[in-house]
Amino acid sequence: MIKFIALIRLKPGYDPDETYQMWQEKHTVWAKKYLRPELKEYHINRVIDTIGEKTDIFGFSELLFDDVASCKRAFDRLLKAPPDETLQRFQRLDRLILEYRKVPLD
Repeated sequence: MIKFIALIRLKPGYDPDETYQMWQEKHTVWAKKYLRPELKEYHINRVIDTIGEKTDIFGFSELLFDDVASCKRAFDRLLKAPPDETLQRFQRLDRLILEYRKVPLD
């Protein structure tokens, strides 16, 4: 499995609470429509606080796929789709494909 993440920065002037609600209720429906059947898991994360320096990152999405090829295939469809209104509130998206490992805690 691989993980795709998008680091999201909010454009000035948009309400963070309203945008997070739109992200949950509208954007996720739109994204799932274009990313399935390759998409295995989908998590959205909103920054609520920091330790140390403040950040301009509003949140990030995590999407799991079987492999890089299936991730790219799904995003080829998504990037050709008409954008939803939530995306228009995002200033910048850093899109990364990651190899990840779960670390045992014992």
